[in-house]
Amino acid sequence: MHGNAPTRPWIHRLSKTNPPGSIRLFCFPYAGGGASTFRGWAELLPDEIDVHAIQPPGREDRLFEDPVDTLQATLDAVVPELLEYSKEPFALFGHSLGAIVCWEAARVLREEHNLEPARVFLSGCRALPAVHDGRRDLHTLPEAELIEELRLMNGTPEEILRNADFMRMLLPAVRADYAMLSRYSFLPCKPPGAPVTVFGGASDPGVGMNHLQQWSELIEGELDSVVLPGDHFFLHASREPLLAEMAKRLVGPVQASGRESSLGSL
Repeated sequence: MHGNAPTRPWIHRLSKTNPPGSIRLFCFPYAGGGASTFRGWAELLPDEIDVHAIQPPGREDRLFEDPVDTLQATLDAVVPELLEYSKEPFALFGHSLGAIVCWEAARVLREEHNLEPARVFLSGCRALPAVHDGRRDLHTLPEAELIEELRLMNGTPEEILRNADFMRMLLPAVRADYAMLSRYSFLPCKPPGAPVTVFGGASDPGVGMNHLQQWSELIEGELDSVVLPGDHFFLHASREPLLAEMAKRLVGPVQASGRESSLGSL
């Protein structure tokens, strides 16, 4: 569609400050989302958390780039950028499709680069072996049906859904993301060494408490789960309690880990 458009970075820094001892938080958006999903997070989180958002092509300031519709192409692009930040402590957050990309990025960092994040946050996502159970392949739907599916998910404002010109620009990225989801096949792998927190929405019709509990079958180390008010897009409706839960798992433990690491190098 826009094959000649220049390629922009996948990682956008949202924080204005970066004090000594801070931890970088890399956030992966849901299907159709971009870096703006995490607008305001840096202002609500402690200064010690340096917020970065993943910006896939085909949306927002990368609108005129072709969207990516395979997980492998996404990992091939984003992991090298993550490696540029790997000398400092970092954590990963992903919501819905972003949680799948987050999990797989952590796997590549672990298996190919011997790197572990300080913590992994998986939000609004079924345990991966069950990710396709009962789901439709949305990327092949006619435009009107796809828009109606987005309306039912309750994550896109009605004024945007009714704006034909805007939807014409947005839908290629949405289709690409849903194609990525439909093609995803979970392969068993060594469990993450990092602690994992799973978030869910109390009223999420597609990700129930049983789905969150199934993450324990994939994770052998530290795992905890938090259920917050809201549907699938509780990360917006319950943004402040979500960020509070993340902050208390990052700031203290990571600072302590950093001090131990520094002492060990003396």
